[in-house]
Amino acid sequence: MSFDVAALREHFPSLRSGIAHFDGPGGTQSPRQVGTAMAAALTGPLSNRGRGVASEVNADSAVDAFRQAFADLLGVPAHGVVYGRSATQLTYDFSRAIAKQWRGRSRR
Repeated sequence: MSFDVAALREHFPSLRSGIAHFDGPGGTQSPRQVGTAMAAALTGPLSNRGRGVASEVNADSAVDAFRQAFADLLGVPAHGVVYGRSATQLTYDFSRAIAKQWRGRSRR
C-alpha cells in the first residue's frame, strides 16, 4: 500500500516552516480543515446549547457532530462520547462525581 506523505503534509500549513512542534494538546499544528471549521463555528451565531434560536441550534449541532465523529473513529455509540471543556476539566468533574460515594474507613 502506498501512502502519499506530501499530500498529507499539505493539510498542515505550519509544516512549511520546517519545524514540527509536538508540545501542545491544543493543536500547535492543526490541519487547515480544522482551522476553517473552527473559524466558521466561532464567527457564526453560537451560544449555549439549546433549540430555541439559531445560535443554540448551532452549538447543539456542533457538539452532536463532534460526538458522532469521535464515535465513528472509536467504533462506539455516539451517546457514550462525553464532550467537555478540556481533558483536565473532565478528569476533575469525574473525580468529584465518584468521590461523592467515598466514605472514610471505620476504625475498630
